[in-house]
Amino acid sequence: MTEVNVTKTIQAPANKIWETISSFRGIEKFSPIAKSVTEGEGAGAKRTCYMPDGAEIHEVLTEVDQDVMQLQYIITEGPFPVQGYLSTVKVTEVDQNSCTVSWGSQYEVSDEAAPDMKELFEGFYNVIIDSLETLSKGSN
Repeated sequence: MTEVNVTKTIQAPANKIWETISSFRGIEKFSPIAKSVTEGEGAGAKRTCYMPDGAEIHEVLTEVDQDVMQLQYIITEGPFPVQGYLSTVKVTEVDQNSCTVSWGSQYEVSDEAAPDMKELFEGFYNVIIDSLETLSKGSN
């Protein structure tokens, strides 16, 4: 099992970031995804993300815990050479104007593909967290 995690403290209110993430909608506003379509609400919601090259990533939101601001989702189909992808996203309030966002995943991957996948997912999570901070500032 390979694990990747990026944790950063950003200058944005925790409740605002959690609201953005937990809706499981509009990920293209804060990630390299070109567009997304979400069906359903809460646990069980299905999201299809379309990459700029047209590749599709099919995800299912498996858990949403409003009390601790944490969610989990799985990738059921996508262009990555991984199996059993499970991502956990958690938002923790630091103070009223800042929070820590932790975005991570665990998955099975071949030894050959492991370094590339780790680099890809770390880069993706860094961009997402940085973009959440930027998005939050733009919507004040």
